[in-house]
Formats: sequence, C-alpha cells, structure tokens
Amino acid sequence: MAKRVLLRSAVTAVVSLSLSLGPASWVALADAETFSETTIPATMRATPGYGSVVSVGPSGFLHSATTTSGPSGLEWTGVDGSTRKLEGTQPHDPVEYYGAASDVVALPPSGGTGEVLLRNMVTDETTTVTVPAGQVYSRAIGTTVVTQGGAGADGKWTEFHLLSNENGTTADRRVTGLPEGASIIINGRAGVHGFLSLLKVPGEDVGQYAWIDLHTAEATFLPYGTVYGNSVVTAVHLVTPQAGGVRIYEQGRFDTPVREIQVSLKDAKVLGVVGDSLIVARYDSSLGQKEYEASIWKVVAVPFDGSGERTLLARAVADRVAVRPDGGVQLVGGQSAEDYGYQDITAGADGVPYAARVLLIPPVPMRLQRLTLDHGTVRTLEYGDGATFAYDRLLTETAPGYGERVRIGSLSAPYNKCSVGNGLCPELYPTGDGRTVYRGAVSVDGGWQPKLFVVGKGETFPGTPIETGLQDSFDDSPDQMRIVGASENLVLVDGTPAGGSRELRVVDIDSGKVVHTEPYQRGAIWGTTLWSSAPGGKVTAKDARTGASLTSFTVSTGCSSMVDLQAVGRWLYWKCNFSTAPYAAGVYDLQSRKNIPLPSTAQAYLGDGVVAVRGGQGLGVYGLQTGMVVQRWATDAAGLVALDPRNGDLAYSTLDQAVHVLHTGRPEAALVSPFRNVTARVETDVTPVSWRGEWWLSEPAASWRVEIRHKATGRVVATRSGGPAEYSIATTWDGRDTTGGLLPNGSYTWTLTAQPADGQGAALVQSGTVRLTGGTAVWRDHVGGSALPDGVGDLLTMNSSGWLTFHQGDGAGKFSGSVSASGWSTSVRAVPFGDLNGDRCNDVLVRLSTGALRLYKPVCGAPLKSATSYTTLATSGWNQYDVLTSPGDLTKDGRPDLIARNASTGAVYLYKGTAGGTLAARVKLYDNWKTYKKVVGVGDLNGDGIGDLVAQDTANNLYRYVGKGNGTFAARVRIATGWGSTYNAVVGVADITGDGKGDLVMRDTAGNLYRQTGTGKGTFASRVKIATGWQGYKGLF
Repeated sequence: MAKRVLLRSAVTAVVSLSLSLGPASWVALADAETFSETTIPATMRATPGYGSVVSVGPSGFLHSATTTSGPSGLEWTGVDGSTRKLEGTQPHDPVEYYGAASDVVALPPSGGTGEVLLRNMVTDETTTVTVPAGQVYSRAIGTTVVTQGGAGADGKWTEFHLLSNENGTTADRRVTGLPEGASIIINGRAGVHGFLSLLKVPGEDVGQYAWIDLHTAEATFLPYGTVYGNSVVTAVHLVTPQAGGVRIYEQGRFDTPVREIQVSLKDAKVLGVVGDSLIVARYDSSLGQKEYEASIWKVVAVPFDGSGERTLLARAVADRVAVRPDGGVQLVGGQSAEDYGYQDITAGADGVPYAARVLLIPPVPMRLQRLTLDHGTVRTLEYGDGATFAYDRLLTETAPGYGERVRIGSLSAPYNKCSVGNGLCPELYPTGDGRTVYRGAVSVDGGWQPKLFVVGKGETFPGTPIETGLQDSFDDSPDQMRIVGASENLVLVDGTPAGGSRELRVVDIDSGKVVHTEPYQRGAIWGTTLWSSAPGGKVTAKDARTGASLTSFTVSTGCSSMVDLQAVGRWLYWKCNFSTAPYAAGVYDLQSRKNIPLPSTAQAYLGDGVVAVRGGQGLGVYGLQTGMVVQRWATDAAGLVALDPRNGDLAYSTLDQAVHVLHTGRPEAALVSPFRNVTARVETDVTPVSWRGEWWLSEPAASWRVEIRHKATGRVVATRSGGPAEYSIATTWDGRDTTGGLLPNGSYTWTLTAQPADGQGAALVQSGTVRLTGGTAVWRDHVGGSALPDGVGDLLTMNSSGWLTFHQGDGAGKFSGSVSASGWSTSVRAVPFGDLNGDRCNDVLVRLSTGALRLYKPVCGAPLKSATSYTTLATSGWNQYDVLTSPGDLTKDGRPDLIARNASTGAVYLYKGTAGGTLAARVKLYDNWKTYKKVVGVGDLNGDGIGDLVAQDTANNLYRYVGKGNGTFAARVRIATGWGSTYNAVVGVADITGDGKGDLVMRDTAGNLYRQTGTGKGTFASRVKIATGWQGYKGLF
C-alpha cells in the first residue's frame, strides 16, 4: 500500500527519561495527531540474483543455484520444474566444462586426471570414464569426454583425446590430423558435433583454427576467412562475422557457407542460429557499462528474409550462452526484474524464434546506501546490478504519492560500487536549492584523492569537484576534510590546511572560493549565517561570508565542549559533552530565547519547528512550537533517516528497502523568493550573452511564467514558462523575439509570476529591467551608457570648431553624456540616417561642401570621425538640396530612406535605401514645397511603423505628413498654429522619453533647447525647456 494515514492515540502520556547527569529529564507528550505517510516500495534489481548457464539437454538444464549473493553450486532443473542440487560443483569455464547439448552431466576429477562421472540426469544412471595419466580433462560433449595430452617439455599440449565408456571400460580415440609439433593455444566453443580449437602450427606466423569432429575424431583445419576469433559455434553451425554481415557454415562442411546474412554487428555479438533467424545480442549502454557477465545486452532475432529485427529479450547476459540440442540457445535475461531468469530461445513450427523463461530468478531489491529528502525530492544511493547509482523521486500530491524513479548518475571510483561489502558510500548533504554536496574522489597519479563534489540542480552524479584548500586522504591520517553542513551556495567544511591548524571554512560553491575561515570549533550553517560554539556553552552567529559577529548567547554553562550543532531558521540544536553539562542536549529557540532539553544519547535531526530523535526506543518526531518537546509520532523500524528541515517531512527506510515519507505538515507560508540572481544585460552581437535569471523559492511552485516586454512600448516580446519548481526557478533569454528574430536595442522589463504549489496565498511576482545590445538599431540611437546604443534617441551637433557630437538621450526627455570627434569642416551637413549596411549600427549621411555625399558607418557607440569608414554615394550634385532629412523607413522594407528638397525649385524627392547599402534613384514626390521653411523627418508619429514628416510653413503653421508605406505621404494635417517662430533648429530625435513615441527637439535664437513629447497619435504635447546655452552649436542634426 503506497499511502496510508497514521493515527495517534488521543490519550496523553508523560514519558520521563533519566540521564546519567542526574535527575534532569526531557518530557515527551504524545498528543492526538493524524499524519499521512507515503511508502515508496523497493525497486527490484534488473538482474535479481546470480545466475549462470552451464548446459542444456532435451529434458532439462544445468545451471548455477539462483541465489542473491553469488554462486553456490550447480542445480539441474527438469522440464517438469523439479530441481536437484549437485554437491561440490561451481560454475566453470568453458561453458561446456560439465557437458553440452545433453541430459548427461560430467563431474570431472578435481585434478584433471582420474575418474569422470557421467550422470544421466533423467534416468540417474552413471558411467565412469577414466582420464589417464598424461592427459587432462577439458570438457564433455554428450557422453564424450574431451582431454588434452602430449605435453612437451615446454608444458604445451599437442594432442586431443576423445574418451568414452565402452562396455565398462574407457575407450580412447586420439584426434588425427594435427601436424607434428602443433600445440593447442585455446579451445573455442562446442556444438553438438564437435568444437573449435586454435592451434600454433610450426612455420605459421599466426594461429590456425581447426574443427575437432567428435564422430570421426579428425581435426580439419579451416581456411583463412572461414573462422576468426569472434566466430560463434552454435548447436550445428559455425557463424563467422564478415564485413557487413556473417557467413553460416554447417559443422563439418566448411567449403561453402549455407547462408550469408547482411547484418550490423557494431557493439553486438552473435549468439546462435535458431530457426529462420540469426540471434544477436546488441549492447545497450542504458543498461550499464560493459563488464563480464553483466546483463547489458538486448537480444534480437534477425530474420534471414531481410525483414526487421525483433526483440526477444530486453536485457540479458551474453557472455555465457549454452547450446540446446535442438539448435536453440539458453542464457540468463528477461524483459524486466519480475520476468528475469533462465531463458530458452527456440524456434516454433513456423521457424520463428521466441524466448521462454524456464526458471525464474527471484527479484531482489536494490540496497539503499544513502537517503536524503529535500523540497519534496527523495534522493537515494542504491547498490545493485554490480554498481551504485543515484536516484531521484519527486513526491506528489496525487496517488501513489511519488513520481517516476529517475537515475541521476553514479559516483566515481572508488565509490562506484559503494555498499556494505564494497566500502560505505559517502554521506550526501542537500543544499536546499536543488544541489547536493558530498566527499567524493578524483584520480591522482593512479590513485584516488578525496574531494568536495557538487552535483548541481538538474545535473547528474558524480558532479563537479570544488577545491577547499584542506588536506585530505583515504588513509588513517587525522588530516581529513569533513563536510559539516550545506545551505544553498555555502558549504561549511572542517579540516587542516597544509602547514596549518584545524579550521572551519565556508566555501561558496557558486564561485568555488573560500569566503571565510576561522579556527575549528563545532559549527553549523543556515542561509548566510554561520553558527559556532565555544567552551562554556556559548554559541555565536556570524555572517558566513564576512565573519562579522551577529549575536551570541549561552545554551548551557556546564557545557565544556560541543559535539553537535544544527541550525534551521529560528531553531538551534546543540549537543554537549554530556559528562560535564547539566543538560546533554537541547533545542534553543531564538525567538523565545529558551532551551528545550533533549536526551544526549539520541541522534537528532532538526527541522523547522520539529525534531526527529532516534535512540534506543526507536525513531520519534517531536514538535517544538509550544516550547516543550511534544511527541507526535514514533516507530521502532527505521534504518536510514532523513529530515527535510524546510518542511518537516521525514523519510526513513525499512528492512525491505522501502522508503517511507511521513508528512508532518508545516504552517502555511507565502511563496517568496528570498534572493535571486538576475543579470542586467543581454547581447545578441557576434559574441552573444544571454540574459539569465534565477529565483530561489521558500517553498515549491506549481508553475511559473516570465514575460519580457519592450519597456518603451509595453509589447511582450518573449515568454518563458515552466511547470513545478521545487527549489528555484531559472530561465534564460537570448534577446530575440518568439520567432528568433532580432529585437531593437534598448530597455526591456521582465516579470516573474509563480503560483504556489500548495495553492495557498498569492502568487509570487517579481520584476526588473534588462538592457539589450547587439540587436537591431533603433532609429537615431547611436550611443548610450557604456558607449553602447541603449534604444533611446540621440542628437547630433556641430560646433564652430568642427566637432561632431552625439548627445545621449537619457530616456527621461533630456540629454546626458556625449561622444565627440573633431577634425570636421564646419560646412558639412550631417544626417543621422539609420542602419543602411545591416551591421546593426546606425549610419550617418554627410554632405561635403563640394556637393559629394558619403555614408559614414561608425561602429556602435563610437564617435563620428572624419576617418570613420564610409561609402561615397555621390561625388557632386548634392548642394542643390536645402533639406536633407530621414524620416526612417517609408517603404516598409526595413531600411531607412531619405527626403531631399531642391533649393531652387522646391521639388521634394525620395531616395530609398537599398539592400546594397546605397540610395536608389530619386523619385519626385512634390513639385514645390518652398512654402515650408522647415521640413523634418520625425520617425513614426502614429505607431504604424512607417516614417513621418512634419513641416513648418512661413506662417508658422505646423503640419504632419503621415507615411503611407509605399514611399509617399497622406494629405497633410495641421497640428499646430503660431508654432516656432523663434526656432532656428528643429530635429526629430526619435524617442528620448522612454515611452516608445517619437519626440521633437527645438532650439530658439536665445540658445534654449526645448522638447515636445510625441503622443503616439501624430501630435505633440506642450513644449518643455530641457537645456540652455545651446547657441554655440552651428548645427543640430
């Protein structure tokens, strides 16, 4: 049953525990409680118990005993399911050592020479074959015993003998066909009719394979290319891998293959030929590393007709395969832990192979080695299948109360098999923000060196080593590093640096730096607070990063030395040297400034307002909120124990390797983010830098969403969202919109909204700003803070000394900061134009006194210098124009355009920007605009994304010309009268107020500078003076 409710008696009992210190006691009051408990059943090992195939006959098979702890002799299991043990036997190589393809089992002599007992396991009849002196037992095939003989002075065997019982005596047939001086290198697998052997033949540089035939007692040497080291002997075939496939020969006929099959054997083994298919084992890395007799192979049937492979077994041991006399094979494997055992692969009447389990190997649970519980995630180290792995399970509100078990890696050697029999696993310390720290190991000079490891949130073991600067080793040296505690990014360790004394160190695992050290004393850490003890029961709180003292108090004057210290929120657990302290242990409440006594003989696990205590009476949970120790729950069956200090959940294991999680509950609290790490910039240039945000949570969130908005317009440009978050919420933004397109430079806002997982209280909402650079150029934005464009319009000026200056719009309607360059002729006319060459930096048109027109292309944030890279658009002829202005994009092609007015005729022309970074031939828009004394490009005034113009006539009326998107303008609309009679310069500077709407800047004859803020509706607000003393500038552009 996965989840049950535990009810506690309503009868109040008083429990008194006398300590060796005297009459002092702690009082545990058992009140009525109802807790829910989630039980996570043990996970069965994929390879439950040990199993090893030996031989298979028509009526049964020989195999190792199916135990959980390794081999314990051999057993014969008949087709009727009966099993009998063969005393004094153990699995042995080769597979055919005890026999092959027969109901006869050979029990060889211990020394290799002497009597071999051949027992028919069906009739129980026995015969004896004697291995004579000078020969040594090799294997048995049916009733034939194979021996090796003819050992020379060098100890090499040169003969094969086939022994059998003939009328009560041993018949010895020496195998013929072996060249004089040939010696046996190694024997291969055996089939029904014989076996392979690799021999060293005089005069040959490489070994040669020979087939030893049981019927003829002859050795037949096989041609090169017929057999290799990875060739496979099946019941009646020899399978030889070739390039791109295999060749299949009948045993005894090796001149021509009976079949050739195209099949990939990369990371694969041929197991046999069964029916109409080749049986192949393919390595599956998800099942584990390659190790001998590891169950890491998926077994498939490859049909001869070229049809698709068919999986027979999800996992199996492919290193030991026994042949069946009917042509099938037997091996150990299964579809799952519950289906694991000895599997026969045989062919049906239609020739199609199938797998059938003939003996179950009982499931065995993974052995729990370590257990932690943090923010609703149960993390375990579990040993099984020859390795130790880390696993996570997320606790859920819905049945069965927990989610899928997810493997999250393994520890490095020497902990990769850590368990009771292979050395204990290191303790795991959850940090509370989804990370885990532990004392692992790294390889150094062929050995292993202990190291502090960090497994990041969402990362897998073994994690990343972190340097502490402390000595450490796996020997018995006292100079060993010990982890004291962990809280989010801070880990408290103690140890001894080289040449120094023992000390406490606080390590910031984010930066990898040691942020604080102090002489050793018992310590604890919670958040950024470091707690340490001193003689006399004094406890001091310090800033863990700076060491600055925060507070101190005494928990017990009789405490000569502290042996344990734990901190959670307002609670501090302490445990003194009980021989000198009036109270052996207790919990100090920082809010009430009072001690709550506990027994020193118990081990305590501190939580927020709760403490779990394990002692001789078992494991109990006690509440602390009332200022007394109130018993709330108890059990006498607990192995590993873990308490989540943040929510009071308790996890413990039982002998059946199940994990039980007791939900004690906690007071409702608002979902908050106590701190966050959010960057302030995002760059999309050639070296992109993403915006990153992470918000740590006080409790789990059910879901979250981050919206990125363009600050000026309020438009949502990107969103990020996610489901449940246990420890923190983290996301990134690459500075692009939802389609992956570039966005304009400038300021953007982010807003995080997270819903509490328990449904209690308001959502968590936090917001901030981020600056985007390297995006598309915003019209008239050339410079900004840190000399980079900031999405705010700028004003270009020329003074009487030939300095061109970009004045940076501050986003508040004024100008702050500037970027200048000298060396210009005061006769030039500059036109801030926009990004024509596509480098994401705005360009400037400059008309020289000669009438030449150049396109200058300064890099983003740089001053406009006469030496800046430029393209000559025309060498002359541009002095005819008395108006040169850019309203932005008039044709909706994404490129800036130019408006020019002929001084003599008043004709107005459009010069469209081209994809090649030039201007197209002019197109006349109007015949005579001489009535206007100023024509100014002002960008997009009405929010349609198309550039617009304003024009002031000689009567000081101000008109708006709205761009239509096709290079022309709609009919004019008067937007002001009596406007600007004193203005000698009017510039459309784009948005300088940060509201996303184009603004006007005007200078009067007295040098006063004014702003009229665009409304976004094609009009402007009343003017506001923003500066004085600007009469010194020869030109405003």
